[in-house]
Amino acid sequence: MSESNVTALAAEGPANASAGRNASARGAPEVPAVLWAILGLSPLGLVGNAVLLWFLCFRVRRSPFTVYITHLSAADVCLLLCVSLLTVHYALGFQLSAGLSYTIVTLSATFLFGYNTGLYLLTAISVERCLSVLFPIWYRCHRPRHQSALVCALLWALSCLVTATEYALCIDSERPGYAGSRCRPVIILIAVLSFLVFTPLMVASSAVLLVRVRRSARASPSARLYAVIAAAVAVFLAFAMPMRVLYLLYYEYWSTFGDLHDVSVLFSAVNSSANPFIYFFVGSSRGRRFQEPLRVVLTRAFKDDTQARRPGDSGPSAESAV
Repeated sequence: MSESNVTALAAEGPANASAGRNASARGAPEVPAVLWAILGLSPLGLVGNAVLLWFLCFRVRRSPFTVYITHLSAADVCLLLCVSLLTVHYALGFQLSAGLSYTIVTLSATFLFGYNTGLYLLTAISVERCLSVLFPIWYRCHRPRHQSALVCALLWALSCLVTATEYALCIDSERPGYAGSRCRPVIILIAVLSFLVFTPLMVASSAVLLVRVRRSARASPSARLYAVIAAAVAVFLAFAMPMRVLYLLYYEYWSTFGDLHDVSVLFSAVNSSANPFIYFFVGSSRGRRFQEPLRVVLTRAFKDDTQARRPGDSGPSAESAV
């Protein structure tokens, strides 16, 4: 998909993409089908997440859960915007100048920043919902009022730190395909955070929510909310997690796994584009799908009967900061 960077979207792409550009001096470059798929999907995901952000910020009553969803949608917009810009660049077959190559590398790091943030936020959503099920009295009475906003801020900061470290020690635009020994501790750190900390927490808490959904059989007002979380986690594990595995392998084994780069980016775009549609289909009534106002659908999907009731919560927002 690219020609100058081994780590992210600026990594050296499949051989057929490069051959297509080199052989296209007489006409339009050959664009691999996977790039067309990314070009078609990313704008759709951007529009879906932008509409979702607008409704969450201005039309849907704010709650601890919607604060998380707002930040998750912002991370998805960040990722999809970088994917769209970089894919257009490579599909058009631009040649990289020295200055532009660093811009591409920076966009690639921003792509990883959006991915890391999405992973951390989705884990936080799953864990907090699980705690609300296992410890309902604490959640209703003792949960800090601004916990969601504080957790989101901390996770954005953690993602920034992890991505900046990866950018500084692993991305080498001058020596494509080479990571070096200084990158190996970073690879270990990312692997531990992704596969030994956040993913197990996400899977375990989502399993608890799935059990709750099966037992509630839609009797609970929060059944749709738990279904939303479980579906989002399932899509993440199926599409986004393979991307992170491949990206870690690219640093040391680019010659072996490089041809899968475009597919991994496509999978990540699928994950970031899917969430607004999950919320819509889970929140819609079967008999009136596409007929109800989107505000009603989203309110139903995000309805939370475990939310603490406080005297100051009767206004349009349950938390004052996003």
